[in-house]
Amino acid sequence: MAGDTTLGENYAFAGVFHVFDQHSDSAVPRVQFAHDDRHLLACCSLDGTVSVCRLAPGPPAVLRVLRGHGAGVTDVAWSLANDVLVSSSLDATLRLWAPADGRCIRRVPDPDGAALLCAAFQPLNNNLAVVSAPPGPPDPLGTPHPLRTPSGP
Repeated sequence: MAGDTTLGENYAFAGVFHVFDQHSDSAVPRVQFAHDDRHLLACCSLDGTVSVCRLAPGPPAVLRVLRGHGAGVTDVAWSLANDVLVSSSLDATLRLWAPADGRCIRRVPDPDGAALLCAAFQPLNNNLAVVSAPPGPPDPLGTPHPLRTPSGP
């Protein structure tokens, strides 16, 4: 166990806090704690926003709401130093954010216009991995699509 503590001490919940009121009409598909910071987290919502929240000290609070995506945000991830957030969206864009002030650093459109489903920073060098849906309208039968490479089907 971490720090020579017991299982019960590691999972001794001090309470439940509700800090997602700003997303009451839309699902929150991802909540992600910042690296080595148990009080800072980000969550994304299908309302097209990303929220940066502080859990302590004091009462939990939403520090800022990041707006800019034109459709639901499907994933959010912190860079290793917690100085950048990446978000992926159904609007076929990836956005890099400065969580300290909430500005969008960069907007990256998917070259095929496909919805972006998830994104993650590689923990050793902050390279990004992104997964997209197949281009075109959704398949109502859920038929698997063939793998695509950047050069073709």
